[in-house]
Amino acid sequence: MKVHAKHGTVQEFLKENPVEGIEVVDDPKRCNYLISGRYTHSDYNLNLRGVIIPYTGHNGIDLNALRNDDLNLFVTPTRSRYVAEKAVSLTLALLGNTINYHQLLKEGNWSSRNSDERLPWTSIQGLSVGLFGFGRIGKHIYKMLSGFDCEFYTIKRGKKHDEKIKQVKNLTNLVQMCDVIIIAAPLNDETKDMIAKPILSKMKKKFLINVGRGKIVNEEDLYDALSNKKIKGYASDVWYNYPKNKEVMLPSSYPIHQFDNVVLSNHSGGYTYNTNKEVNEDLLKMLIKLRDENFEDKLDLENLI
Repeated sequence: MKVHAKHGTVQEFLKENPVEGIEVVDDPKRCNYLISGRYTHSDYNLNLRGVIIPYTGHNGIDLNALRNDDLNLFVTPTRSRYVAEKAVSLTLALLGNTINYHQLLKEGNWSSRNSDERLPWTSIQGLSVGLFGFGRIGKHIYKMLSGFDCEFYTIKRGKKHDEKIKQVKNLTNLVQMCDVIIIAAPLNDETKDMIAKPILSKMKKKFLINVGRGKIVNEEDLYDALSNKKIKGYASDVWYNYPKNKEVMLPSSYPIHQFDNVVLSNHSGGYTYNTNKEVNEDLLKMLIKLRDENFEDKLDLENLI
């Protein structure tokens, strides 16, 4: 079995950790399995059986091309639980008013601690949490937040879930029922700009957290909602503008970063001290299963949302 990783570091790791029956090739047109976060039909070769994503998102994969080329899609599971943990930390930081308290106290401002105007924070305990996206990441978020005695909701998609997860018909219903909405869905034609003015206008007393992809939330509408206080707070690890190298760049074309009820993170959800090592180890395990043809945990291309 021949494999090729587009990321140079992963390719070198595979070469430095040889496995019997698995050949690491430098020419991607010779591989049976391509390890990459991107795929178009131009990557196809007659021997290719599938694509393995070493990240969490599949928005760089042309799913139509993958279907037409009759290929399987696999994702390493490691990063999902860390992205979920980032979602939880952003949620608690946003509701806990943590960043605002921090910035004020750096200036000696105790948020009117000794007066009736003291600035409070919001506890998540007992709140209703809507999970927009209930795949690997969403399930980890649910597990991590379960100890807070929250009610959990997700959108009904014909799948069986824990009986404690209440299912609603659509995104509008999800927002109506929940105090907190956490986005953990992939970006595709259906989800792009799905959270825009009609949805944001219903969130005056609600919090929105995004670890899916930035463009699931309409950028201009998000800024308008924050400006006009139509949303209680926003926290995100995923954005609209990304640096190509080491240049300084704000994450949005709008000054979203200036609001006190916003928490920003630099798309680091899947990047911990241990992640890359664990992902590489998972890749080896996955490749061995594929070599032995006993790996069944491929993604369902017809239900990727």
